[in-house]
Amino acid sequence: MGVSALWTAANARIPLLIIVANNRSFFNDELHQERVARDRNRPIENRWIGQRIDDPAPDLAGLARAQGLTGFGPVSEPAELVGVLRNAVEIVRAGGCVVVDVHVTPGYSPAMSSGMTRSHDD
Repeated sequence: MGVSALWTAANARIPLLIIVANNRSFFNDELHQERVARDRNRPIENRWIGQRIDDPAPDLAGLARAQGLTGFGPVSEPAELVGVLRNAVEIVRAGGCVVVDVHVTPGYSPAMSSGMTRSHDD
């Protein structure tokens, strides 16, 4: 959303690690659009329009590299993530700036998408 902030971190040599949990969507807004569609008797299948950021998915690691940072990803396999994070932390400890783009499944658990939460007493 603010790629120039990445350039600022690289320019100022601020050690930085950004891990993006990238669901390729403004998913909260998809849920909002679904609720509005239900209220207005419109097709809920259109909830993604204007919210999905896919096809093509932006190359967030490439955007980071273009600003002078180290970029990893997209990482979509959990087994790959451990090694990528080890490398990223090593670079940050040496003073570098890193972005790790981790593709996650769009959506929420049923409790989160319905607005239900558990109290600390549960």
